[in-house]
Amino acid sequence: MSEHDYVYNATAGDLSRRKSSVLGVFIPTTESAKLSSTVIAAQDVINSQGYPLIINNTLFDVHRERLQLRYCRERSLSGLLFLGYMAQNEEIIMNIARNDMPCVFLWDTMPGTSLHYVGFDNFEASYKMTEHLIQLGHKRIAFVGAMYSLVQRVQKRLDGYLAALQEHDIPCREEYVLEYQPTLNKGCEAMRRFLALQEPPTAVFCASDMLAIGALTACREAGVMVPEQISVAGFDDIEFAEHVFPALTTIRVPSDMMGSIAGKALLDLVRNGGHQLYQHTLETTLVRRASCAPPLK
Repeated sequence: MSEHDYVYNATAGDLSRRKSSVLGVFIPTTESAKLSSTVIAAQDVINSQGYPLIINNTLFDVHRERLQLRYCRERSLSGLLFLGYMAQNEEIIMNIARNDMPCVFLWDTMPGTSLHYVGFDNFEASYKMTEHLIQLGHKRIAFVGAMYSLVQRVQKRLDGYLAALQEHDIPCREEYVLEYQPTLNKGCEAMRRFLALQEPPTAVFCASDMLAIGALTACREAGVMVPEQISVAGFDDIEFAEHVFPALTTIRVPSDMMGSIAGKALLDLVRNGGHQLYQHTLETTLVRRASCAPPLK
């Protein structure tokens, strides 16, 4: 085999077994370090067992995601992982999960369903961060969400923020809620809009560390001191979060663990016919660093 550079024809093998050996994963953006680390952890588990993994990067695009879903169905993939999906495609995806092939959903929980998931409570994590800012003494708290109108788990983060405000009798101000792609540039843009308000917030909670680090950059450009004049919080705890200045207060997400558990679950579902229900809820951690402090009196 070595002498003749023999390569096994996996397609022919799949045809003879009448079953694909290929798995797929859907990710809304590969620019997110934490989402990518989840995929890598899942890929390590899946590849170690001899299965290839096709990565579908949807770029928060409804039509692109729908096209990639069609390709996966046409090629009769054995199973899929979803690190989020567009709300407009939910009916298609639920039909695939219930009728076509094993699917495991990550980065969120789906209690009360018969769906397989490995995630965490986005509502609770966001509520926890918002309440932390309130306990520091902030009442003018803004929120920047990463495409919450398209991705359900980010909508839950917005809901957690709103619930914490309501619980503490703090009114929600429309101008304090913005939606952007989770990038550094968009974080800068969001913070510039907040700072331009007649009454700027005293704290900004970004539902993505990339947005938060961009927000820190905008503050530095405007000569606004963090946390003395405004507090900034993030979500994810990416590697850079503790190395920016000031170090970022954020929510730590168990991204690698989600990938490993989900990869093992999907392999078991593919191999053993899906007789076990996999529903894992993991914990997040509020990481307190230097970017948040009580507001100026």
